[in-house]
Amino acid sequence: MKGKGANFWLQVALFNLAVVAILGVLLRYKIAFSFPLIHQKHLLHGHSHFAFSAWVGQMIMTLLGYTLKERNLDHGRFEFTSLLAWNTIVAFLMLFAFVYQGYGPISIFFSTLSTAINFLYCFRVWSFLHLSPSHSTGDYYIKASIIFNVLSSLGTIFLAYLMSNKINHPEKYLASVYYYLHFQYNGYFIFSCLGLFAYFLDQIGVNVAHSRRVFWLFAGSLAPAYLLSIMWAKLPLLVYVLLVGAASIQFLAWFYWLYQVSKVRSQIKQGIPAIVSFLWILVALAASLKFILQLLSIIPSLSEYAFGFRPVVIAYLHLVLLGVVSLFLLGFALWKEYIHFNGMLKLALGIFIGGVFFNEFILMLQGMSFLNLVQIPFSNETLFGIAIMMFLGALGIFLSQRVKKYN
Repeated sequence: MKGKGANFWLQVALFNLAVVAILGVLLRYKIAFSFPLIHQKHLLHGHSHFAFSAWVGQMIMTLLGYTLKERNLDHGRFEFTSLLAWNTIVAFLMLFAFVYQGYGPISIFFSTLSTAINFLYCFRVWSFLHLSPSHSTGDYYIKASIIFNVLSSLGTIFLAYLMSNKINHPEKYLASVYYYLHFQYNGYFIFSCLGLFAYFLDQIGVNVAHSRRVFWLFAGSLAPAYLLSIMWAKLPLLVYVLLVGAASIQFLAWFYWLYQVSKVRSQIKQGIPAIVSFLWILVALAASLKFILQLLSIIPSLSEYAFGFRPVVIAYLHLVLLGVVSLFLLGFALWKEYIHFNGMLKLALGIFIGGVFFNEFILMLQGMSFLNLVQIPFSNETLFGIAIMMFLGALGIFLSQRVKKYN
């Protein structure tokens, strides 16, 4: 079986996705109905930390690790599987700690340990790439993703400082949270995906024009784009001009890169199965929507609305995490045959993608109801049903890989 070791670790990550989804069901149940046994905020912290570490983080570590191992067979051994095991173990301990006590000594300890494991993995990747003779654009994206991953930790460190010293400052709290999310989502996650896609293009022998220039545009504009998240802080005019420039550069860079990719789409389609092509088309649509929304957020009134109303924030975060990052990583794993396509996986993917779509749709309607543009009855109950749908899809994706005979 191709990628036997990778197949095992991908199954671990897919199981973790099902756990993330069932946590989402519990969160939605508590919002729609009543569940006194569970503390909402504690569960929310556990859900988000586990999703980042045990699902997206585990997928990136696995796919990147095995890809580098295959790309550099003559360069030396790249050892990382023990870190995958520790990453999952610590992620579960961290989850239980957060559900039990929220932000406390035990959860902070395991969260710090999880970050240390991730940093150790990144250090190994950086060292391996530094010694590697390859000069792929993918190497640039992966190195940048590591830098942004490290930078994101500054947000959690400052947040821990605020909480440990019991400093009640809502604006500083929000600024540190959005700082962490920005460099994780837009930096570590998306740059890792772009790096893996560049490796994919290398392997099938397709060259996308000006890809290195696009990288520098994305990398150079990412840090100032964080300012979009804190426009409510009454930024000076010069800083506002800077964030407008960053958002505009990212918007133009994305659609220019997408245009260049479309010029070689026939070559790309020859190198991937139809299901991967379908998933990555959805990723391109979701990412395009992300960059459009990001550009629109330079309008102060829209930014205040977007970051001030919880369903809008959740919709945006889910759009990136599920619609862009998760679907891309699933497609990449399918292309590498680390997970195998069969009838059960096809059905499960359909359910999961349908859940993601309906989740975004209802959250969008909730956002519109805030502006009194539309009223939707039983929206929380509907979102609970959609959460069950996404869980069933995620569980089906995991179980499809337990089928002994692949179709």
